[in-house]
Amino acid sequence: MSIDINKYVNNYEFDYTLPGSNEVIMFKPITAGQLKKMLIYENETNVEIIENVLDTIISESVISEGFDINKLYIEDRFALLVEMRKKSKSEIYDFLYVCPECKKPSDISIDLNSLKTIKKNNNNEPFKVSDNLSFDIDQITREEQKIVHKKLEELEEKSETYKNIQKSAFSHAISMRTFHTPEGDTDDVSFETKLNLLDGVFTEKQYIDYVKWFDDNKFGIDFKFDFSCNSCGYKDNFNIPLNNFFV
Repeated sequence: MSIDINKYVNNYEFDYTLPGSNEVIMFKPITAGQLKKMLIYENETNVEIIENVLDTIISESVISEGFDINKLYIEDRFALLVEMRKKSKSEIYDFLYVCPECKKPSDISIDLNSLKTIKKNNNNEPFKVSDNLSFDIDQITREEQKIVHKKLEELEEKSETYKNIQKSAFSHAISMRTFHTPEGDTDDVSFETKLNLLDGVFTEKQYIDYVKWFDDNKFGIDFKFDFSCNSCGYKDNFNIPLNNFFV
């Protein structure tokens, strides 16, 4: 006798409100088969390859109509990934952390529900360049992060230090949105023009104020934990490592 066993399977669905866009995302738990895809890349050193794998897994799990991961803020994408981990594997994350001071390893257990979620501030004034020029600012999306990565690939012969500096500059430049002038508003401003504002037009104070905007307007999951070493007593606040987040 042929029996359709699929109708007896519990198909759980969850919803999550993104801290940035405030959009409600419906998703199903990540499956064992999807996790196996990740294990194939556990020794991969190319960050973008790993990020693309995560894009695929997230997109396969989201069931909201019209979902496009490229349109997500980077912070929203990460927050959604954490929520999927909670619903798919466990709300508790255990990992090994090595004390920066005495180098002794410690077993750490974090309740992911205890992590603080910061909502996005959408009431920002335009950034003033001059009396006649200002522009809106926004955090970058996954699509824009890919653009930054491609531009960094063009610097393959440069040093890692130079690349890191340019990565920051590229991200800050691509965060510039609508420009306001006496003639009207425009979104038609090239990436090169935006980059030149940072490097060739901004005063030192303007540059410092602009970079500070991103610190002042952080949102998403505060992925830090308070560490206290049982061996030497060293204490500090660190980012939670993601080495085995789904393993």
